[in-house]
Amino acid sequence: MAQARIYERDTDSVFLRNFRKNETFGKKFAELIGLGSTDGSVTVRGQTRHRVHSGSIDIEISFGNRVTLLIENKIDAGYSSTVDGLGQPERYRASVDELQRSGISARSVLLAPEAYFVASRTANLFDKKVSYEAVLDFLDGDDAIVITEAIQEASTPYEPVANSSTGGFFESYRQLVSERFPDLKMKRNPNSGGIRPTESRTVYFDVASTLVSHTGVPKPRMSLQCWDSSAPSASVKIMIGGWGWYLSEFAVPETLRDIGGYLRPAGKSIGIVIDTPRLETQKPYALQLENITEGLEAALRLQKWWRTNGETLRAWAKVTSRGRKDAQS
Repeated sequence: MAQARIYERDTDSVFLRNFRKNETFGKKFAELIGLGSTDGSVTVRGQTRHRVHSGSIDIEISFGNRVTLLIENKIDAGYSSTVDGLGQPERYRASVDELQRSGISARSVLLAPEAYFVASRTANLFDKKVSYEAVLDFLDGDDAIVITEAIQEASTPYEPVANSSTGGFFESYRQLVSERFPDLKMKRNPNSGGIRPTESRTVYFDVASTLVSHTGVPKPRMSLQCWDSSAPSASVKIMIGGWGWYLSEFAVPETLRDIGGYLRPAGKSIGIVIDTPRLETQKPYALQLENITEGLEAALRLQKWWRTNGETLRAWAKVTSRGRKDAQS
Protein backbone atom coordinates (compact mmCIF):
# COMPACT_ATOMS: atom_id res chain seq x y z
CA MET A 1 0.00 0.00 0.00
CA ALA A 2 1.30 3.47 -0.92
CA GLN A 3 2.33 5.69 1.95
CA ALA A 4 -0.08 8.57 2.57
CA ARG A 5 1.29 11.94 1.56
CA ILE A 6 2.32 14.32 4.34
CA TYR A 7 0.97 17.85 3.92
CA GLU A 8 2.13 21.09 5.48
CA ARG A 9 -1.03 21.17 7.60
CA ASP A 10 0.16 17.87 9.14
CA THR A 11 3.57 19.27 10.05
CA ASP A 12 1.92 22.52 11.22
CA SER A 13 -0.04 20.43 13.73
CA VAL A 14 3.10 18.64 14.93
CA PHE A 15 5.01 21.87 15.48
CA LEU A 16 2.12 23.73 17.12
CA ARG A 17 1.50 20.83 19.51
CA ASN A 18 5.16 20.63 20.52
CA PHE A 19 5.60 24.37 20.92
CA ARG A 20 2.61 24.30 23.29
CA LYS A 21 3.23 21.10 25.24
CA ASN A 22 6.88 20.13 24.83
CA GLU A 23 8.99 22.60 26.82
CA THR A 24 12.24 21.07 25.58
CA PHE A 25 11.20 21.53 21.96
CA GLY A 26 10.56 25.27 22.45
CA LYS A 27 13.85 25.84 24.26
CA LYS A 28 15.91 23.92 21.71
CA PHE A 29 14.21 25.73 18.84
CA ALA A 30 15.04 29.07 20.44
CA GLU A 31 18.67 27.98 20.80
CA LEU A 32 18.82 27.05 17.10
CA ILE A 33 18.04 30.63 16.11
CA GLY A 34 20.29 32.17 18.75
CA LEU A 35 17.72 33.37 21.30
CA GLY A 36 19.34 31.83 24.36
CA SER A 37 17.18 31.55 27.48
CA THR A 38 13.41 31.51 26.93
CA ASP A 39 12.24 31.36 30.52
CA GLY A 40 8.89 33.04 31.10
CA SER A 41 5.53 33.05 29.35
CA VAL A 42 5.24 31.74 25.80
CA THR A 43 2.27 32.39 23.51
CA VAL A 44 1.79 30.11 20.51
CA ARG A 45 -0.74 30.77 17.77
CA GLY A 46 -1.41 29.23 14.37
CA GLN A 47 -2.55 30.92 11.15
CA THR A 48 -2.40 34.55 12.28
CA ARG A 49 -2.78 37.39 9.79
CA HIS A 50 0.12 39.32 8.32
CA ARG A 51 0.43 42.81 9.78
CA VAL A 52 0.58 44.70 6.49
CA HIS A 53 -0.39 42.52 3.53
CA SER A 54 -2.89 39.72 2.95
CA GLY A 55 -2.19 36.11 3.79
CA SER A 56 -1.42 34.22 6.97
CA ILE A 57 1.55 33.35 9.17
CA ASP A 58 1.78 29.60 9.78
CA ILE A 59 3.04 29.79 13.37
CA GLU A 60 3.54 32.85 15.58
CA ILE A 61 5.39 32.54 18.89
CA SER A 62 5.91 35.30 21.45
CA PHE A 63 8.49 34.70 24.17
CA GLY A 64 7.12 37.06 26.79
CA ASN A 65 8.09 40.61 25.89
CA ARG A 66 11.46 39.57 24.44
CA VAL A 67 10.84 38.54 20.85
CA THR A 68 8.14 37.34 18.44
CA LEU A 69 8.89 34.68 15.83
CA LEU A 70 6.92 34.57 12.60
CA ILE A 71 7.39 31.07 11.17
CA GLU A 72 6.68 29.93 7.62
CA ASN A 73 6.48 26.13 7.42
CA LYS A 74 7.29 24.42 4.09
CA ILE A 75 7.79 20.87 2.84
CA ASP A 76 8.13 21.35 -0.91
CA ALA A 77 5.54 23.91 -2.02
CA GLY A 78 6.55 27.15 -3.70
CA TYR A 79 5.77 30.56 -2.25
CA SER A 80 2.28 31.97 -2.82
CA SER A 81 1.80 35.57 -3.90
CA THR A 82 -0.72 38.37 -3.39
CA VAL A 83 -2.82 40.00 -6.10
CA ASP A 84 -0.04 42.55 -6.64
CA GLY A 85 2.61 39.84 -6.91
CA LEU A 86 4.15 40.09 -3.43
CA GLY A 87 5.65 36.75 -2.39
CA GLN A 88 5.61 35.14 1.05
CA PRO A 89 9.21 36.07 2.03
CA GLU A 90 8.47 39.73 1.32
CA ARG A 91 5.23 39.63 3.33
CA TYR A 92 7.05 38.12 6.32
CA ARG A 93 9.65 40.89 6.00
CA ALA A 94 6.92 43.54 6.02
CA SER A 95 5.25 42.01 9.10
CA VAL A 96 8.57 41.91 10.97
CA ASP A 97 9.22 45.55 10.08
CA GLU A 98 5.76 46.57 11.25
CA LEU A 99 6.20 44.79 14.60
CA GLN A 100 9.57 46.42 15.12
CA ARG A 101 8.12 49.85 14.33
CA SER A 102 5.63 49.24 17.14
CA GLY A 103 8.45 48.41 19.55
CA ILE A 104 8.30 44.60 19.37
CA SER A 105 11.47 42.67 18.56
CA ALA A 106 10.60 40.19 15.79
CA ARG A 107 12.23 37.73 13.39
CA SER A 108 11.00 35.74 10.42
CA VAL A 109 11.87 32.04 10.35
CA LEU A 110 11.68 29.52 7.51
CA LEU A 111 11.10 26.01 8.89
CA ALA A 112 11.65 23.35 6.21
CA PRO A 113 13.68 20.26 5.22
CA GLU A 114 17.32 20.85 4.30
CA ALA A 115 16.49 20.00 0.69
CA TYR A 116 14.21 23.02 0.55
CA PHE A 117 16.97 25.39 1.66
CA VAL A 118 19.32 23.99 -0.97
CA ALA A 119 16.80 24.34 -3.79
CA SER A 120 15.15 27.64 -2.86
CA ARG A 121 16.69 30.80 -4.29
CA THR A 122 14.85 33.02 -1.82
CA ALA A 123 15.17 31.15 1.48
CA ASN A 124 17.76 33.69 2.61
CA LEU A 125 15.13 36.43 2.61
CA PHE A 126 14.01 35.07 5.98
CA ASP A 127 15.94 36.20 9.07
CA LYS A 128 16.55 32.62 10.20
CA LYS A 129 16.29 29.11 8.80
CA VAL A 130 15.63 26.01 10.89
CA SER A 131 15.60 22.59 9.25
CA TYR A 132 13.28 19.69 9.99
CA GLU A 133 16.41 17.59 10.48
CA ALA A 134 17.63 19.93 13.24
CA VAL A 135 14.42 19.64 15.30
CA LEU A 136 13.84 15.92 14.70
CA ASP A 137 15.95 14.96 17.74
CA PHE A 138 13.53 16.87 20.00
CA LEU A 139 10.49 14.90 18.80
CA ASP A 140 9.36 11.36 19.49
CA GLY A 141 6.60 8.88 18.70
CA ASP A 142 4.16 9.68 15.90
CA ASP A 143 5.39 13.27 15.68
CA ALA A 144 8.90 12.10 14.81
CA ILE A 145 7.47 9.72 12.20
CA VAL A 146 5.50 12.52 10.51
CA ILE A 147 8.51 14.81 10.27
CA THR A 148 10.79 11.98 9.07
CA GLU A 149 8.32 11.15 6.29
CA ALA A 150 8.04 14.84 5.36
CA ILE A 151 11.84 15.02 5.02
CA GLN A 152 11.80 11.98 2.74
CA GLU A 153 8.97 13.50 0.72
CA ALA A 154 10.57 16.91 0.25
CA SER A 155 11.50 17.83 -3.29
CA THR A 156 12.66 20.90 -5.16
CA PRO A 157 10.26 23.79 -4.47
CA TYR A 158 8.58 25.35 -7.45
CA GLU A 159 10.20 28.73 -8.06
CA PRO A 160 9.59 29.65 -11.69
CA VAL A 161 12.27 31.25 -13.83
CA ALA A 162 10.97 34.15 -15.91
CA ASN A 163 10.78 33.72 -19.68
CA SER A 164 10.45 37.04 -21.53
CA SER A 165 8.67 35.52 -24.55
CA THR A 166 6.06 33.85 -22.37
CA GLY A 167 5.65 36.97 -20.25
CA GLY A 168 5.17 39.17 -23.32
CA PHE A 169 2.64 36.75 -24.82
CA PHE A 170 0.47 36.68 -21.70
CA GLU A 171 0.70 40.45 -21.20
CA SER A 172 -0.56 41.05 -24.75
CA TYR A 173 -3.21 38.38 -24.26
CA ARG A 174 -4.45 40.06 -21.08
CA GLN A 175 -4.63 43.43 -22.82
CA LEU A 176 -6.68 41.93 -25.67
CA VAL A 177 -9.13 40.36 -23.23
CA SER A 178 -9.53 43.66 -21.39
CA GLU A 179 -10.11 45.69 -24.54
CA ARG A 180 -12.13 43.37 -26.79
CA PHE A 181 -13.57 40.69 -24.48
CA PRO A 182 -14.47 42.58 -21.27
CA ASP A 183 -17.07 39.99 -20.25
CA LEU A 184 -14.20 37.56 -19.68
CA LYS A 185 -12.14 38.31 -16.59
CA MET A 186 -8.69 36.77 -16.32
CA LYS A 187 -7.33 35.77 -12.94
CA ARG A 188 -4.10 37.31 -11.77
CA ASN A 189 -0.81 35.62 -12.53
CA PRO A 190 -0.42 32.91 -9.84
CA ASN A 191 3.37 33.30 -9.70
CA SER A 192 5.17 35.63 -7.30
CA GLY A 193 6.49 38.80 -8.92
CA GLY A 194 4.36 38.37 -12.05
CA ILE A 195 6.78 35.80 -13.46
CA ARG A 196 5.74 33.68 -16.45
CA PRO A 197 8.03 30.65 -16.94
CA THR A 198 8.60 28.88 -20.24
CA GLU A 199 6.12 26.10 -19.37
CA SER A 200 3.25 28.49 -18.56
CA ARG A 201 0.48 27.83 -21.07
CA THR A 202 -2.85 28.21 -19.26
CA VAL A 203 -5.18 31.20 -19.05
CA TYR A 204 -7.29 31.07 -15.89
CA PHE A 205 -10.55 33.00 -15.75
CA ASP A 206 -11.98 34.53 -12.59
CA VAL A 207 -15.15 32.48 -12.11
CA ALA A 208 -16.89 34.93 -9.77
CA SER A 209 -16.67 37.67 -12.42
CA THR A 210 -17.10 35.51 -15.54
CA LEU A 211 -19.71 32.83 -14.76
CA VAL A 212 -23.10 33.12 -13.08
CA SER A 213 -23.81 30.82 -10.15
CA HIS A 214 -26.61 28.26 -10.29
CA THR A 215 -28.36 27.02 -7.15
CA GLY A 216 -27.39 23.43 -6.39
CA VAL A 217 -24.48 23.40 -8.86
CA PRO A 218 -20.90 23.29 -7.47
CA LYS A 219 -18.62 26.23 -8.15
CA PRO A 220 -16.72 25.45 -11.36
CA ARG A 221 -13.30 26.43 -12.72
CA MET A 222 -12.75 27.95 -16.16
CA SER A 223 -9.56 28.03 -18.20
CA LEU A 224 -8.15 28.13 -21.71
CA GLN A 225 -5.24 25.84 -22.48
CA CYS A 226 -2.87 27.16 -25.15
CA TRP A 227 -1.89 23.57 -25.81
CA ASP A 228 -2.44 20.37 -23.89
CA SER A 229 -0.14 17.36 -24.09
CA SER A 230 -2.75 15.16 -22.37
CA ALA A 231 -5.61 15.98 -24.77
CA PRO A 232 -6.12 15.81 -28.54
CA SER A 233 -6.52 19.58 -28.83
CA ALA A 234 -6.09 22.89 -27.08
CA SER A 235 -9.38 23.94 -25.53
CA VAL A 236 -11.40 26.25 -23.37
CA LYS A 237 -13.29 24.45 -20.65
CA ILE A 238 -15.42 24.74 -17.55
CA MET A 239 -14.49 22.08 -14.98
CA ILE A 240 -16.81 20.76 -12.27
CA GLY A 241 -15.23 18.70 -9.53
CA GLY A 242 -16.75 15.42 -8.32
CA TRP A 243 -18.93 14.87 -11.39
CA GLY A 244 -16.56 12.68 -13.39
CA TRP A 245 -18.08 9.45 -12.09
CA TYR A 246 -21.49 10.34 -13.55
CA LEU A 247 -20.54 11.43 -17.06
CA SER A 248 -22.20 8.42 -18.73
CA GLU A 249 -25.49 9.29 -17.02
CA PHE A 250 -25.64 12.89 -18.25
CA ALA A 251 -27.93 13.73 -21.14
CA VAL A 252 -25.91 16.01 -23.41
CA PRO A 253 -28.19 18.70 -24.87
CA GLU A 254 -28.17 19.87 -28.47
CA THR A 255 -27.49 23.38 -27.19
CA LEU A 256 -23.97 22.26 -26.22
CA ARG A 257 -23.30 20.55 -29.53
CA ASP A 258 -24.57 23.65 -31.34
CA ILE A 259 -21.69 25.73 -29.97
CA GLY A 260 -19.09 23.06 -30.77
CA GLY A 261 -19.03 21.80 -27.19
CA TYR A 262 -18.83 18.37 -25.63
CA LEU A 263 -18.22 16.69 -22.26
CA ARG A 264 -14.83 15.23 -21.35
CA PRO A 265 -13.77 13.37 -18.19
CA ALA A 266 -10.79 14.63 -16.21
CA GLY A 267 -10.19 12.37 -13.23
CA LYS A 268 -13.00 12.98 -10.76
CA SER A 269 -14.12 16.07 -12.66
CA ILE A 270 -15.91 16.67 -15.93
CA GLY A 271 -15.04 19.32 -18.46
CA ILE A 272 -17.55 21.20 -20.56
CA VAL A 273 -15.20 21.76 -23.49
CA ILE A 274 -14.80 23.57 -26.79
CA ASP A 275 -11.66 22.77 -28.78
CA THR A 276 -9.59 25.81 -29.80
CA PRO A 277 -6.54 26.47 -32.01
CA ARG A 278 -3.16 25.68 -30.53
CA LEU A 279 -1.19 28.70 -29.31
CA GLU A 280 2.59 28.93 -28.89
CA THR A 281 3.77 31.21 -26.11
CA GLN A 282 7.31 31.23 -27.54
CA LYS A 283 6.17 32.60 -30.91
CA PRO A 284 5.17 36.20 -31.67
CA TYR A 285 1.74 37.14 -30.35
CA ALA A 286 0.87 39.22 -33.43
CA LEU A 287 1.29 36.25 -35.77
CA GLN A 288 -1.26 34.25 -33.73
CA LEU A 289 -3.89 36.95 -33.26
CA GLU A 290 -6.47 35.20 -35.43
CA ASN A 291 -6.16 31.96 -33.47
CA ILE A 292 -6.14 33.83 -30.15
CA THR A 293 -9.33 35.64 -31.11
CA GLU A 294 -10.98 32.38 -32.20
CA GLY A 295 -10.21 30.86 -28.80
CA LEU A 296 -11.65 33.82 -26.91
CA GLU A 297 -14.80 33.78 -29.04
CA ALA A 298 -15.19 30.12 -28.07
CA ALA A 299 -14.82 31.16 -24.43
CA LEU A 300 -17.67 33.66 -24.89
CA ARG A 301 -19.88 30.93 -26.39
CA LEU A 302 -19.12 28.67 -23.45
CA GLN A 303 -19.79 31.48 -20.97
CA LYS A 304 -23.19 32.15 -22.59
CA TRP A 305 -24.04 28.45 -22.63
CA TRP A 306 -23.33 28.23 -18.91
CA ARG A 307 -25.48 31.28 -18.22
CA THR A 308 -28.50 30.07 -20.23
CA ASN A 309 -28.48 26.35 -19.38
CA GLY A 310 -29.05 26.34 -15.65
CA GLU A 311 -31.83 23.78 -16.02
CA THR A 312 -29.45 21.28 -17.65
CA LEU A 313 -26.79 21.89 -14.99
CA ARG A 314 -29.29 21.40 -12.17
CA ALA A 315 -30.49 18.16 -13.80
CA TRP A 316 -26.90 16.91 -13.85
CA ALA A 317 -26.51 17.96 -10.22
CA LYS A 318 -29.55 15.83 -9.31
CA VAL A 319 -27.94 12.81 -11.02
CA THR A 320 -24.81 13.19 -8.90
CA SER A 321 -26.84 13.70 -5.73
CA ARG A 322 -28.86 10.55 -6.42
CA GLY A 323 -25.68 8.62 -7.10
CA ARG A 324 -24.17 9.66 -3.75
CA LYS A 325 -27.32 8.61 -1.92
CA ASP A 326 -27.29 5.21 -3.66
CA ALA A 327 -23.65 4.72 -2.66
CA GLN A 328 -24.48 5.46 0.99
CA SER A 329 -27.47 3.10 1.14
